[in-house]
Amino acid sequence: MRLILLLTAMMTLPAVLWAQAQNDECGTATIAVLGSNAIDTTEATNSPEEIPTSTCPGTALGGIYSDVWFYFTPTEDGLMTITTCDTVDFDTDVIVYGGVCGSLVAIACHGDTAGCSVQGTTNSWNTILENVPVFVGETILIRIGGWADFDIGGGTFDISMVNTPPPPPGAPENDECSGAIEAVLGDNPIDTTSASDSTDPYSSSTGCSALGVMNQDVWYRWTAPGEGSLTVSLCNIVNFDTDLVIYLGNCTSKIEVACSGDESGCPMQGNGANYASVVEGLQVSAGEEYLIRIGGWGDGQNGTGNVNVQFVQALIESLTLSSVPGSAEIDCEAVVSGPCDSVVFAIGVGGPSQVAVNGPFVAGDLVTAALSVSSIQTMIEVCATPQIGSAPGTSFCDEVAVTGPITLENCSAPLIDIPDGGEPIESFIDISGDPSAVLWDVQVEAHINHPDASQLLVEIASPDGITVTLHNQPIGATGGIDLTWWQSGSPNQPPYDGNGWMQPFEYLSAFTGSNPIGSWTLTVSDEMTGETGMLEEWCLRIYDTAPVPTSGQDLIIGDSNNLVMVGREGSQASFGSESVMCNGGTEPLDWFANPDPRHPMMAFNMFRLDSDRLIQIGGSWVKHGWSSAQADACGFGCDPSPTSTYTGVGCSDTYGAGGNANQNTMGPRSEIDPWSGGFVYEGSYLQSDSGPWDQVEERLSVEDDDLDPALHPGSIWISEVSVVHPGDIDHTTNHAWEPIGVTGSPGGNWSMNMSAPSQLGTVQAAWPGALIEVVKPLPVIDGRCYLAHKVTDNGDGTWHYEYSIYNHDMGRNAGSFSIPVASDVEVSNIDFFAPTIHSFSFSNDNWSAVRDADGITW
Repeated sequence: MRLILLLTAMMTLPAVLWAQAQNDECGTATIAVLGSNAIDTTEATNSPEEIPTSTCPGTALGGIYSDVWFYFTPTEDGLMTITTCDTVDFDTDVIVYGGVCGSLVAIACHGDTAGCSVQGTTNSWNTILENVPVFVGETILIRIGGWADFDIGGGTFDISMVNTPPPPPGAPENDECSGAIEAVLGDNPIDTTSASDSTDPYSSSTGCSALGVMNQDVWYRWTAPGEGSLTVSLCNIVNFDTDLVIYLGNCTSKIEVACSGDESGCPMQGNGANYASVVEGLQVSAGEEYLIRIGGWGDGQNGTGNVNVQFVQALIESLTLSSVPGSAEIDCEAVVSGPCDSVVFAIGVGGPSQVAVNGPFVAGDLVTAALSVSSIQTMIEVCATPQIGSAPGTSFCDEVAVTGPITLENCSAPLIDIPDGGEPIESFIDISGDPSAVLWDVQVEAHINHPDASQLLVEIASPDGITVTLHNQPIGATGGIDLTWWQSGSPNQPPYDGNGWMQPFEYLSAFTGSNPIGSWTLTVSDEMTGETGMLEEWCLRIYDTAPVPTSGQDLIIGDSNNLVMVGREGSQASFGSESVMCNGGTEPLDWFANPDPRHPMMAFNMFRLDSDRLIQIGGSWVKHGWSSAQADACGFGCDPSPTSTYTGVGCSDTYGAGGNANQNTMGPRSEIDPWSGGFVYEGSYLQSDSGPWDQVEERLSVEDDDLDPALHPGSIWISEVSVVHPGDIDHTTNHAWEPIGVTGSPGGNWSMNMSAPSQLGTVQAAWPGALIEVVKPLPVIDGRCYLAHKVTDNGDGTWHYEYSIYNHDMGRNAGSFSIPVASDVEVSNIDFFAPTIHSFSFSNDNWSAVRDADGITW
């Protein structure tokens, strides 16, 4: 606004009656017409009607002093504009009302408008009130006055009208889940052009890639008529880029079961781009209700077309698989539910290893077969596909564990009660046998009777004291635990009472290479009050065959055992960390020295886990590998390469802690693309960096105050090794962390104990109670970040939120972070922490935080 200098003087006025303007009050308003209208406020008084500041926030409205009134009755619907620009000689306010005097409703108002000058001046103090909706025959009242109490004068104001644009089409019937349209088999029309964005959650966690933002989505519902498979396709029948998500259930209780973004071979209508979506072969059961949600892949993307729904009746009622350890064979039994000519059993749908059993068969027939396998120590999927003539029906698939001979095995049925929220119970199994035996793989089977598996914490300890957490589920899970924990099993997720094979909470690979002879301890505790249970039985099966590596080059981090202090500059100490790198793939792992970029590039980090947060306290530059040995640190079984430029299949190489602190072969992280492993040596900083260096430059360096246990009682320190390799096919196993013991004092030497086993995956898994989300850019042409967050009830009506962002392999990096927070929520204690970066190109300034009406952005 303007700076107003207020001068006061005392005056004695004669007792006379001042004249008033004709239209001084609402009840005496005079008519206004389209075009120019005369105005004079020199004899006006202040009207008693309240100023509707809540109706017009941010409009620079003043006090509307010495105001006069007009009424205007439009002869057609439209948008009205009132202006006093350059036609009135005083600073104006304008308010437009609906209703009648004594019962007015403010519609719009405005004070000063940029570029709208007072007549005869260059001061932008006058008013444009534009695009006010008015309707034929509905009289409105116009109130014009001065912005300040000395602003009076005269002139003309102008009223203009434009036709109202046609209203947008209404939202479709199926705009929200509650209005979902029943889908029929075949084509179903779709039109999202006037749809809005639904707020229902969705994600790519059900197995799709290239999922977008689900813009302007619509909904359909469908009920499965029987056992079979559902296909929903938009390929070549919609004219816009699509997202597709399918839920099981109804609007109030639904679970996402399938999704699709951009799919290869699924083009848009009239466009060769593969931007449409399809979900094929979703297994469904009779009577199950499904919700089909379709929207645009990106902002503003919408359109029309059809949704094609197809259902194929299943002819396989059940499939039972089993495999005798060491047999390299899978026994298959399928029960058919309808007539078919034959059943084909295959490893995977249509896989090369298959057996066809000829019929004909009718409902209720049992069809059996045996499949030979070439891989062991892994889960193998087998599918049974009925054939009707030459046409295949819906496949029924399941998984079975295929292993080598069990080397050592024992079971215990202790029938021990698990106290409600009490002390942990222990059960023991003794493994006896060859004292030189080596464990290369292990399965732990458990049967625990309990109504809520999420209350249980289950751990197993080996004879040499290594402890692995098998189960620590932080969310509700009905039922007990009836399963076999195995590193090659299915992902760890509810339910836990299905008698299948499941990956443990931590890694059983911690036991790899150890001697299994002795007493093993299973510990079970109920961590919450309210329920009791019983440990009924558990078994331990030990194999001398390692799990099957995946295909290609697969760099896997092994267990590091050495972290040493190598230097000091003032209050900063520097360290070198051992790195153990194994080739879990089926091809030799490239290990060429610079300038060839085909080699491991190792970074070393340190973190501290405090009572309520996980922070990074140090990080190194990147150590470039240059030559490989041929050891077997991960126990995969080494097939050594004849040359040091490769790590053989199953082999490993260990770089010592001192060598990894050698600054001669260290370069900036910023010169490497973590997603592709791309690195150009020519012209790089590493090529010209010949020192000299001080004791902390480029190394893993940490401030004394961040290490001092006396300053951080109860904290846990964590070391991490993270490796980028251009040939690595699985980036989820190229970083590992482990808790470390810290002793020493500031200014002196720090000693690190690395006796704990390394854990593959993001270090945020060490943060108790934190939830971790994977953040991937779309489309999927880059890596991922991990976002962990933890919410704590302060007990006084407030909540504390901590967020940790870990960029694992996203080359484009993250430039900002936003949290939506309503404007009426009070926010305090806003903070930011990141480690000091030893870099010539990046700032160590904290990210600044901005609080606005939508939330907080750093």
